[in-house]
Amino acid sequence: MNHFILGIDGLPRWMWQDFADSGVMPHSAKLLRTGTLVPMKSALPEVSSAAWASIVTGENSGGHNVFGFTDLMDGSYTLGFTSSRTFRAKPFWAREGAGPSFIMNVPQTYPAQPMNGMLVSGFVALDLKRAVHPAEQLPWLESISYSVDADMSLVEKGKQVFVDELRRVMTARCQALHHHWDREPWQNMMFVFTGTDRLNHYLWEDFEDTSSPFHQTFLDYYHEVDRQIGAILERLDDATTLTAVSDHGFMRQRMSVNVNCLLADAGYLRLKESQRPSYIDMLPETRAFAMDPGRIYLHRQGRYPGGSVMAEDAEQLMQELTTFFMNARVDGQPVASEVIRGKEAYSGPFAHRAPDLIVMPAGEIALSGRMNLSALIEPTAINGKHTYQESSFFVRGDNLGQIPADMKVENVLDVIMPAQQQQLLKAA
Repeated sequence: MNHFILGIDGLPRWMWQDFADSGVMPHSAKLLRTGTLVPMKSALPEVSSAAWASIVTGENSGGHNVFGFTDLMDGSYTLGFTSSRTFRAKPFWAREGAGPSFIMNVPQTYPAQPMNGMLVSGFVALDLKRAVHPAEQLPWLESISYSVDADMSLVEKGKQVFVDELRRVMTARCQALHHHWDREPWQNMMFVFTGTDRLNHYLWEDFEDTSSPFHQTFLDYYHEVDRQIGAILERLDDATTLTAVSDHGFMRQRMSVNVNCLLADAGYLRLKESQRPSYIDMLPETRAFAMDPGRIYLHRQGRYPGGSVMAEDAEQLMQELTTFFMNARVDGQPVASEVIRGKEAYSGPFAHRAPDLIVMPAGEIALSGRMNLSALIEPTAINGKHTYQESSFFVRGDNLGQIPADMKVENVLDVIMPAQQQQLLKAA
Protein backbone atom coordinates (compact mmCIF):
# COMPACT_ATOMS: atom_id res chain seq x y z
CA MET A 1 0.00 0.00 0.00
CA ASN A 2 1.27 3.48 -0.90
CA HIS A 3 -0.95 5.74 1.19
CA PHE A 4 -3.36 5.45 4.10
CA ILE A 5 -5.24 8.65 4.93
CA LEU A 6 -7.11 8.69 8.22
CA GLY A 7 -9.72 11.37 8.69
CA ILE A 8 -10.93 12.41 12.16
CA ASP A 9 -13.66 14.96 11.46
CA GLY A 10 -13.55 18.05 13.65
CA LEU A 11 -10.59 16.98 15.82
CA PRO A 12 -8.57 20.07 16.81
CA ARG A 13 -4.81 19.64 16.75
CA TRP A 14 -4.43 20.88 20.32
CA MET A 15 -7.06 18.48 21.64
CA TRP A 16 -5.54 15.49 19.88
CA GLN A 17 -2.18 16.27 21.42
CA ASP A 18 -3.75 16.83 24.86
CA PHE A 19 -5.69 13.56 24.70
CA ALA A 20 -2.56 11.72 23.60
CA ASP A 21 -0.53 13.20 26.45
CA SER A 22 -3.20 12.60 29.12
CA GLY A 23 -3.85 8.94 28.32
CA VAL A 24 -7.30 9.37 26.76
CA MET A 25 -5.83 8.32 23.38
CA PRO A 26 -2.78 6.09 24.11
CA HIS A 27 -2.51 4.64 20.58
CA SER A 28 -2.44 8.18 19.24
CA ALA A 29 0.35 8.99 21.67
CA LYS A 30 2.51 6.27 20.11
CA LEU A 31 1.53 7.36 16.60
CA LEU A 32 2.30 11.04 17.10
CA ARG A 33 5.83 10.21 18.23
CA THR A 34 6.54 8.63 14.84
CA GLY A 35 5.82 11.62 12.61
CA THR A 36 4.93 15.30 12.52
CA LEU A 37 1.72 16.91 13.84
CA VAL A 38 1.03 20.54 12.93
CA PRO A 39 -1.99 22.86 13.05
CA MET A 40 -3.74 23.31 9.72
CA LYS A 41 -6.17 25.93 8.43
CA SER A 42 -9.54 24.83 7.14
CA ALA A 43 -11.41 25.95 4.02
CA LEU A 44 -12.90 29.44 3.76
CA PRO A 45 -15.45 29.43 5.27
CA GLU A 46 -14.76 26.55 7.68
CA VAL A 47 -17.41 24.20 6.29
CA SER A 48 -16.78 20.44 6.04
CA SER A 49 -17.89 19.96 2.44
CA ALA A 50 -15.39 22.47 1.09
CA ALA A 51 -12.60 21.37 3.44
CA TRP A 52 -12.78 17.65 2.57
CA ALA A 53 -13.02 18.52 -1.11
CA SER A 54 -9.78 20.51 -0.73
CA ILE A 55 -8.06 17.70 1.16
CA VAL A 56 -8.75 15.08 -1.53
CA THR A 57 -8.22 17.29 -4.60
CA GLY A 58 -5.40 19.62 -3.52
CA GLU A 59 -7.41 22.65 -4.64
CA ASN A 60 -9.21 25.46 -2.86
CA SER A 61 -12.89 26.05 -3.60
CA GLY A 62 -12.05 28.09 -6.69
CA GLY A 63 -10.39 25.00 -8.12
CA HIS A 64 -12.82 22.25 -7.09
CA ASN A 65 -16.11 24.26 -7.14
CA VAL A 66 -17.45 23.28 -3.68
CA PHE A 67 -18.07 26.36 -1.54
CA GLY A 68 -20.53 24.91 0.98
CA PHE A 69 -23.17 22.23 1.51
CA THR A 70 -25.61 24.23 -0.61
CA ASP A 71 -25.28 26.60 -3.52
CA LEU A 72 -27.45 28.43 -6.02
CA MET A 73 -27.48 27.11 -9.55
CA ASP A 74 -25.84 29.54 -11.95
CA GLY A 75 -28.17 32.29 -13.16
CA SER A 76 -31.00 31.28 -10.85
CA TYR A 77 -32.36 31.26 -7.30
CA THR A 78 -32.66 27.48 -7.28
CA LEU A 79 -30.98 26.06 -4.20
CA GLY A 80 -29.26 22.70 -4.49
CA PHE A 81 -27.06 20.47 -2.34
CA THR A 82 -23.51 20.12 -3.51
CA SER A 83 -22.34 16.56 -4.15
CA SER A 84 -19.67 14.48 -5.84
CA ARG A 85 -21.08 15.79 -9.13
CA THR A 86 -20.19 19.33 -8.07
CA PHE A 87 -16.47 18.44 -8.08
CA ARG A 88 -14.60 20.02 -10.97
CA ALA A 89 -11.21 18.71 -9.84
CA LYS A 90 -10.35 15.04 -9.60
CA PRO A 91 -9.85 13.50 -6.17
CA PHE A 92 -6.52 11.68 -5.89
CA TRP A 93 -8.08 8.23 -6.29
CA ALA A 94 -9.69 9.16 -9.63
CA ARG A 95 -6.45 10.22 -11.31
CA GLU A 96 -4.67 8.14 -13.89
CA GLY A 97 -2.08 5.90 -12.30
CA ALA A 98 -3.53 6.08 -8.78
CA GLY A 99 -4.04 2.32 -8.66
CA PRO A 100 -6.90 0.53 -6.89
CA SER A 101 -8.23 2.52 -3.94
CA PHE A 102 -10.56 1.83 -1.03
CA ILE A 103 -12.33 5.03 0.08
CA MET A 104 -14.77 4.93 2.99
CA ASN A 105 -16.94 7.61 4.57
CA VAL A 106 -15.25 10.64 2.99
CA PRO A 107 -17.72 13.56 3.06
CA GLN A 108 -18.81 15.14 -0.22
CA THR A 109 -18.43 11.89 -2.23
CA TYR A 110 -22.15 11.11 -2.65
CA PRO A 111 -23.39 9.71 -4.94
CA ALA A 112 -20.57 7.21 -5.38
CA GLN A 113 -18.89 7.66 -8.75
CA PRO A 114 -17.31 4.82 -10.77
CA MET A 115 -13.67 4.36 -9.86
CA ASN A 116 -10.85 1.85 -9.75
CA GLY A 117 -11.65 0.22 -6.42
CA MET A 118 -14.38 0.56 -3.81
CA LEU A 119 -16.03 3.67 -2.39
CA VAL A 120 -18.65 4.11 0.31
CA SER A 121 -19.79 7.73 0.45
CA GLY A 122 -19.77 9.90 3.54
CA PHE A 123 -22.29 12.59 4.45
CA VAL A 124 -24.37 14.17 3.01
CA ALA A 125 -25.52 10.77 1.67
CA LEU A 126 -29.23 10.27 1.24
CA ASP A 127 -29.39 6.61 0.28
CA LEU A 128 -26.94 3.78 0.95
CA LYS A 129 -27.78 2.21 -2.42
CA ARG A 130 -26.35 5.22 -4.25
CA ALA A 131 -23.45 5.55 -1.82
CA VAL A 132 -21.70 2.30 -2.74
CA HIS A 133 -19.43 1.43 -5.67
CA PRO A 134 -19.36 -1.25 -6.89
CA ALA A 135 -23.01 -2.02 -6.26
CA GLU A 136 -22.38 -5.71 -5.54
CA GLN A 137 -20.84 -4.71 -2.20
CA LEU A 138 -24.14 -3.22 -1.02
CA PRO A 139 -25.83 -6.39 0.37
CA TRP A 140 -22.98 -7.11 2.78
CA LEU A 141 -23.03 -3.55 4.08
CA GLU A 142 -26.78 -3.76 4.56
CA SER A 143 -26.33 -7.04 6.46
CA ILE A 144 -24.30 -5.28 9.16
CA SER A 145 -26.70 -2.28 9.33
CA TYR A 146 -24.09 0.07 7.89
CA SER A 147 -25.32 3.68 8.09
CA VAL A 148 -24.34 6.60 5.89
CA ASP A 149 -24.75 8.85 8.93
CA ALA A 150 -25.88 8.70 12.53
CA ASP A 151 -29.54 9.41 13.27
CA MET A 152 -29.14 12.99 14.42
CA SER A 153 -32.73 13.20 15.67
CA LEU A 154 -31.78 10.90 18.55
CA VAL A 155 -30.12 13.81 20.33
CA GLU A 156 -33.65 14.85 21.27
CA LYS A 157 -33.97 11.63 23.30
CA GLY A 158 -30.95 12.46 25.40
CA LYS A 159 -27.20 12.68 25.11
CA GLN A 160 -26.56 9.09 26.14
CA VAL A 161 -28.93 7.75 23.47
CA PHE A 162 -27.18 9.96 20.93
CA VAL A 163 -23.68 8.80 21.92
CA ASP A 164 -24.85 5.18 21.81
CA GLU A 165 -25.93 5.81 18.22
CA LEU A 166 -22.54 7.31 17.37
CA ARG A 167 -20.86 4.21 18.77
CA ARG A 168 -23.15 1.89 16.79
CA VAL A 169 -22.37 3.68 13.54
CA MET A 170 -18.62 3.74 14.22
CA THR A 171 -18.55 0.01 15.05
CA ALA A 172 -20.26 -0.90 11.77
CA ARG A 173 -17.96 1.33 9.75
CA CYS A 174 -14.84 -0.10 11.31
CA GLN A 175 -16.16 -3.62 10.75
CA ALA A 176 -16.63 -2.77 7.07
CA LEU A 177 -13.14 -1.26 6.85
CA HIS A 178 -11.43 -4.39 8.13
CA HIS A 179 -13.71 -6.74 6.18
CA HIS A 180 -12.76 -5.14 2.87
CA TRP A 181 -9.13 -4.36 3.71
CA ASP A 182 -7.75 -7.60 2.31
CA ARG A 183 -10.19 -7.96 -0.56
CA GLU A 184 -7.71 -6.42 -3.01
CA PRO A 185 -4.10 -5.17 -2.88
CA TRP A 186 -5.18 -1.54 -2.43
CA GLN A 187 -2.66 1.14 -3.38
CA ASN A 188 -4.53 3.84 -1.47
CA MET A 189 -6.96 3.75 1.43
CA MET A 190 -8.87 6.56 3.10
CA PHE A 191 -11.18 6.18 6.08
CA VAL A 192 -12.92 8.98 7.99
CA PHE A 193 -14.35 9.02 11.51
CA THR A 194 -17.24 11.52 11.50
CA GLY A 195 -18.79 10.75 14.89
CA THR A 196 -16.15 13.00 16.47
CA ASP A 197 -17.67 16.01 14.70
CA ARG A 198 -21.18 15.07 15.84
CA LEU A 199 -20.00 14.54 19.42
CA ASN A 200 -18.21 17.88 19.44
CA HIS A 201 -21.28 19.75 18.18
CA TYR A 202 -23.62 18.45 20.88
CA LEU A 203 -21.37 17.63 23.86
CA TRP A 204 -18.68 20.31 23.73
CA GLU A 205 -20.21 21.95 26.79
CA ASP A 206 -19.79 18.65 28.62
CA PHE A 207 -16.16 18.39 27.55
CA GLU A 208 -15.44 21.84 28.99
CA ASP A 209 -17.46 21.24 32.17
CA THR A 210 -15.59 18.55 34.08
CA SER A 211 -18.48 18.31 36.56
CA SER A 212 -20.94 17.31 33.82
CA PRO A 213 -22.22 13.72 34.02
CA PHE A 214 -21.39 13.47 30.31
CA HIS A 215 -17.81 14.71 30.59
CA GLN A 216 -16.51 11.16 30.94
CA THR A 217 -18.87 10.03 28.18
CA PHE A 218 -17.14 12.50 25.87
CA LEU A 219 -13.68 11.23 26.85
CA ASP A 220 -14.78 7.60 26.58
CA TYR A 221 -15.94 8.12 23.01
CA TYR A 222 -12.54 9.51 22.02
CA HIS A 223 -10.91 6.59 23.85
CA GLU A 224 -12.94 4.21 21.64
CA VAL A 225 -11.95 6.16 18.52
CA ASP A 226 -8.35 5.75 19.63
CA ARG A 227 -8.83 2.00 20.12
CA GLN A 228 -10.04 1.77 16.54
CA ILE A 229 -7.04 3.84 15.42
CA GLY A 230 -4.83 1.30 17.16
CA ALA A 231 -6.46 -1.54 15.23
CA ILE A 232 -5.70 0.31 11.98
CA LEU A 233 -2.10 0.97 12.95
CA GLU A 234 -1.51 -2.72 13.64
CA ARG A 235 -2.25 -3.47 10.00
CA LEU A 236 -0.01 -0.83 8.41
CA ASP A 237 3.62 -1.46 7.61
CA ASP A 238 6.32 1.18 7.88
CA ALA A 239 6.54 1.54 4.10
CA THR A 240 3.03 3.04 3.90
CA THR A 241 2.79 6.82 4.00
CA LEU A 242 0.36 7.44 6.86
CA THR A 243 -1.53 10.70 7.03
CA ALA A 244 -4.14 11.82 9.57
CA VAL A 245 -6.23 14.94 9.02
CA SER A 246 -9.21 16.82 10.36
CA ASP A 247 -11.22 19.24 8.29
CA HIS A 248 -11.52 22.02 10.88
CA GLY A 249 -11.02 22.75 14.55
CA PHE A 250 -13.65 23.18 17.26
CA MET A 251 -14.59 25.48 20.13
CA ARG A 252 -17.54 26.48 22.31
CA GLN A 253 -20.65 27.92 20.66
CA ARG A 254 -22.99 30.08 22.74
CA MET A 255 -25.01 31.87 20.06
CA SER A 256 -26.12 31.24 16.47
CA VAL A 257 -26.78 34.46 14.54
CA ASN A 258 -28.84 34.57 11.34
CA VAL A 259 -26.81 36.77 9.00
CA ASN A 260 -29.76 37.34 6.67
CA CYS A 261 -31.67 38.85 9.60
CA LEU A 262 -28.84 41.32 10.07
CA LEU A 263 -28.88 42.17 6.37
CA ALA A 264 -32.67 42.55 6.31
CA ASP A 265 -32.74 44.75 9.40
CA ALA A 266 -30.12 47.02 7.79
CA GLY A 267 -32.05 47.24 4.50
CA TYR A 268 -29.63 45.22 2.38
CA LEU A 269 -32.03 42.28 1.96
CA ARG A 270 -35.68 42.62 0.95
CA LEU A 271 -38.06 39.66 0.62
CA LYS A 272 -41.62 39.44 -0.60
CA GLU A 273 -44.04 37.90 1.86
CA SER A 274 -43.91 34.10 1.89
CA GLN A 275 -44.80 31.37 4.37
CA ARG A 276 -41.58 29.56 3.45
CA PRO A 277 -39.12 32.28 2.41
CA SER A 278 -36.37 31.29 0.02
CA TYR A 279 -33.90 32.95 -2.32
CA ILE A 280 -36.52 33.16 -5.06
CA ASP A 281 -38.43 35.60 -2.82
CA MET A 282 -35.68 38.23 -2.97
CA LEU A 283 -36.93 41.53 -4.36
CA PRO A 284 -34.85 43.49 -6.88
CA GLU A 285 -34.10 46.05 -4.15
CA THR A 286 -31.97 43.41 -2.41
CA ARG A 287 -28.31 44.38 -2.52
CA ALA A 288 -26.76 41.48 -0.61
CA PHE A 289 -27.70 38.13 0.91
CA ALA A 290 -26.02 35.35 2.87
CA MET A 291 -25.61 31.61 2.52
CA ASP A 292 -24.33 29.22 5.22
CA PRO A 293 -22.28 29.78 7.17
CA GLY A 294 -21.00 33.31 6.44
CA ARG A 295 -20.88 33.58 2.65
CA ILE A 296 -22.05 37.01 1.42
CA TYR A 297 -23.13 37.52 -2.19
CA LEU A 298 -23.89 40.81 -3.85
CA HIS A 299 -27.22 40.70 -5.71
CA ARG A 300 -25.43 41.41 -8.96
CA GLN A 301 -27.09 42.30 -12.21
CA GLY A 302 -26.34 39.55 -14.72
CA ARG A 303 -25.53 36.93 -12.08
CA TYR A 304 -29.06 36.65 -10.66
CA PRO A 305 -32.39 37.06 -12.51
CA GLY A 306 -33.50 40.03 -10.42
CA GLY A 307 -30.04 41.30 -9.56
CA SER A 308 -29.70 45.07 -9.36
CA VAL A 309 -26.14 45.73 -8.16
CA MET A 310 -24.15 47.16 -11.05
CA ALA A 311 -20.51 46.17 -11.52
CA GLU A 312 -19.35 49.75 -10.99
CA ASP A 313 -21.12 49.87 -7.60
CA ALA A 314 -19.74 46.55 -6.27
CA GLU A 315 -16.54 47.88 -4.70
CA GLN A 316 -18.25 50.59 -2.68
CA LEU A 317 -20.92 48.13 -1.52
CA MET A 318 -18.31 45.60 -0.39
CA GLN A 319 -16.52 48.28 1.60
CA GLU A 320 -19.84 49.33 3.14
CA LEU A 321 -20.74 45.73 4.04
CA THR A 322 -17.31 45.09 5.52
CA THR A 323 -17.73 48.08 7.84
CA PHE A 324 -21.28 46.97 8.66
CA PHE A 325 -20.27 43.46 9.71
CA MET A 326 -17.21 44.56 11.65
CA ASN A 327 -19.43 46.97 13.64
CA ALA A 328 -22.36 44.57 14.06
CA ARG A 329 -23.28 43.56 17.62
CA VAL A 330 -25.85 41.05 18.85
CA ASP A 331 -26.63 41.10 22.57
CA GLY A 332 -23.57 43.27 22.96
CA GLN A 333 -21.29 40.70 21.29
CA PRO A 334 -19.34 41.41 18.08
CA VAL A 335 -20.50 39.23 15.20
CA ALA A 336 -17.40 39.22 12.98
CA SER A 337 -13.70 38.82 13.66
CA GLU A 338 -12.74 39.47 10.04
CA VAL A 339 -14.32 40.00 6.63
CA ILE A 340 -12.40 38.47 3.72
CA ARG A 341 -12.77 39.30 0.03
CA GLY A 342 -13.68 36.28 -2.08
CA LYS A 343 -11.29 37.31 -4.83
CA GLU A 344 -8.44 37.18 -2.29
CA ALA A 345 -9.48 33.83 -0.82
CA TYR A 346 -9.95 31.72 -3.94
CA SER A 347 -8.07 30.94 -7.12
CA GLY A 348 -8.85 28.67 -10.02
CA PRO A 349 -11.32 28.31 -12.88
CA PHE A 350 -14.39 28.49 -10.60
CA ALA A 351 -13.34 31.42 -8.44
CA HIS A 352 -15.94 33.55 -10.24
CA ARG A 353 -18.65 31.51 -8.47
CA ALA A 354 -17.29 32.40 -5.06
CA PRO A 355 -18.99 34.60 -2.48
CA ASP A 356 -18.03 38.25 -2.67
CA LEU A 357 -17.24 38.32 1.04
CA ILE A 358 -16.66 35.74 3.77
CA VAL A 359 -17.62 36.81 7.27
CA MET A 360 -15.52 35.03 9.88
CA PRO A 361 -17.41 34.70 13.18
CA ALA A 362 -16.17 36.35 16.35
CA GLY A 363 -15.67 34.59 19.67
CA GLU A 364 -18.27 31.97 20.55
CA ILE A 365 -20.73 33.05 17.85
CA ALA A 366 -21.73 30.83 14.91
CA LEU A 367 -23.22 32.19 11.71
CA SER A 368 -26.26 30.96 9.80
CA GLY A 369 -27.53 31.88 6.33
CA ARG A 370 -31.15 30.78 6.61
CA MET A 371 -33.77 32.75 4.71
CA ASN A 372 -36.27 32.25 7.53
CA LEU A 373 -36.01 35.65 9.19
CA SER A 374 -38.15 34.85 12.23
CA ALA A 375 -35.23 34.84 14.69
CA LEU A 376 -31.98 36.79 14.73
CA ILE A 377 -30.64 34.51 17.48
CA GLU A 378 -31.53 30.98 16.43
CA PRO A 379 -32.50 28.32 18.97
CA THR A 380 -30.23 25.28 18.70
CA ALA A 381 -29.04 22.29 20.72
CA ILE A 382 -25.58 22.71 19.18
CA ASN A 383 -22.99 24.01 21.65
CA GLY A 384 -19.76 23.40 19.71
CA LYS A 385 -18.74 25.12 16.48
CA HIS A 386 -16.17 24.78 13.71
CA THR A 387 -13.04 26.90 13.70
CA TYR A 388 -10.86 27.93 10.77
CA GLN A 389 -7.70 27.51 12.82
CA GLU A 390 -6.31 24.37 14.45
CA SER A 391 -7.46 21.49 12.31
CA SER A 392 -5.01 18.57 12.49
CA PHE A 393 -2.38 17.45 10.02
CA PHE A 394 -0.11 14.51 10.84
CA VAL A 395 2.17 12.65 8.46
CA ARG A 396 4.59 9.74 8.72
CA GLY A 397 6.58 8.45 5.79
CA ASP A 398 9.39 8.98 3.32
CA ASN A 399 9.67 10.95 0.06
CA LEU A 400 7.37 13.66 1.39
CA GLY A 401 6.99 17.22 0.27
CA GLN A 402 7.72 20.11 2.62
CA ILE A 403 5.04 21.07 5.15
CA PRO A 404 4.26 24.77 4.61
CA ALA A 405 4.59 27.10 7.59
CA ASP A 406 1.02 28.20 6.86
CA MET A 407 -0.43 24.71 6.33
CA LYS A 408 -3.90 24.61 4.75
CA VAL A 409 -6.29 21.84 3.74
CA GLU A 410 -5.45 22.31 0.06
CA ASN A 411 -1.78 21.61 0.82
CA VAL A 412 -2.30 18.03 2.05
CA LEU A 413 -1.66 16.32 -1.27
CA ASP A 414 1.37 18.52 -1.93
CA VAL A 415 2.97 17.10 1.21
CA ILE A 416 1.98 13.44 1.00
CA MET A 417 2.18 13.19 -2.80
CA PRO A 418 4.98 15.52 -3.83
CA ALA A 419 4.98 17.24 -7.20
CA GLN A 420 6.57 14.41 -9.17
CA GLN A 421 3.91 11.96 -7.95
CA GLN A 422 1.07 14.37 -8.62
CA GLN A 423 2.25 15.10 -12.14
CA LEU A 424 2.01 11.41 -12.93
CA LEU A 425 -1.49 11.23 -11.47
CA LYS A 426 -2.72 14.42 -13.14
CA ALA A 427 -1.58 13.28 -16.59
CA ALA A 428 -5.02 11.78 -17.16
